[in-house]
Amino acid sequence: MVRLKLDSDTPGLAAVMERITRARVKDCFKDEDTIYFIVGVGELGKAVGKGGVNIKRVQQELGKRIKVVEFRDTLKEFVKNVIYPATVEEIIEEGNIVTLKDSSKKTKSLLIGREGKNLKLINRAVKRFFNVEEIKVI
Repeated sequence: MVRLKLDSDTPGLAAVMERITRARVKDCFKDEDTIYFIVGVGELGKAVGKGGVNIKRVQQELGKRIKVVEFRDTLKEFVKNVIYPATVEEIIEEGNIVTLKDSSKKTKSLLIGREGKNLKLINRAVKRFFNVEEIKVI
């Protein structure tokens, strides 16, 4: 497990999410247009709420898009949760490098994103909890 580095906004964002959803937030971080919340195991349903009502309330209060990821103790399961709704044929761990393998060009494009933005976010989320050097898509 890697030590988390929190920025100055993180405690406030997590507090808003926890107050509205009653889900335990393990971590959160943001990019320019989205806030990412990592919630504890079994807390995803509570965080989203019936029909997405909790997420909508959090989005309104914070004024940004929200993505919620359920934490998992194993690297492969956590990576699956981070990339959801995309799925890959295989997740390969080789030392500190994780490879996401899929034959579909569409899936690879979704995982990488424009100018590598999605892949950078996947790397950022996974590196916050696991000792991973790099995540690659092939």
